[in-house]
Amino acid sequence: MSNLLASPPPQAPYDVLASLEGAQIQHGPNNNRIYLMELGKADPARLIDQMQDLAAEKGYGKIFAKVPEHRASQFLAKGFRLEARIPDFYPECDALFLGHYPDPRRALDGETHQLHRVLQLAKRNLAPVPSTAVDTGVRRCTPEDVRTMARLYRRVFPSYPFAIDDPDFLLDSMRDNVDYFCIEQQGRMLAVAAAEKAPHSLTAEMTDFATLPDAQGHGFAGRLLQQMERQISHQGYRLAYTIARAHSVGMNRTFARHRYLMAGRLTNNTQIGGRIETMNVWYKPLR
Repeated sequence: MSNLLASPPPQAPYDVLASLEGAQIQHGPNNNRIYLMELGKADPARLIDQMQDLAAEKGYGKIFAKVPEHRASQFLAKGFRLEARIPDFYPECDALFLGHYPDPRRALDGETHQLHRVLQLAKRNLAPVPSTAVDTGVRRCTPEDVRTMARLYRRVFPSYPFAIDDPDFLLDSMRDNVDYFCIEQQGRMLAVAAAEKAPHSLTAEMTDFATLPDAQGHGFAGRLLQQMERQISHQGYRLAYTIARAHSVGMNRTFARHRYLMAGRLTNNTQIGGRIETMNVWYKPLR
């Protein structure tokens, strides 16, 4: 599978957001996939056909779909397989994370034992997280921060699924229901993360965690996560979730320690740092 999961060419553009049959998708060569982000009011049968046609045209290896359980039957009938489930993600039902593999090689996961070991290490001897007052060392980012944030992301991630190293992208996402938070010391930004909010389901994806290499090992990701949970809960959001790199003991441990529950695993799903990686899905009800 080495060729399949190799780094994309440097000139490859970021995957793009698009509307297809009324649904919101992301697709492109970096992740070598289609990601159905919001089904909306699209007809599942027509949408599946359109996505399969697009995957064949572009040569994508995976179609990844997040759909309400009560609208998933046609996906399952068309060969999509269940990879993760978040209970009560939508007001009326669970969310199913489904995978379909136009390239059968991408469905093969030769690292199951290793990833199981990572998960065991992440859950071992977890110290309880103290319930603290507002962390004054964590603050919400503003539009004036986007250039500094972009430089930090560029330093931490050689490549990433979204253009988080582009100040304009960060600014646009701030205006579109993404709250960024950071930790600074002596005027230097050391860590950043994002809460990507979905007002229609009152859920938020905790994502885009990054800490400068010389600032790691101080629990910054946990501090950011705790403050983001507090802030979005005050805004009325009822559930937080994340899609974390399955190989990362540290990030999986952060979520396990903060009482997130494992929802499943997405095989060869996301391109980060030059290779396509398997991801773990975690979730936590906030009320």
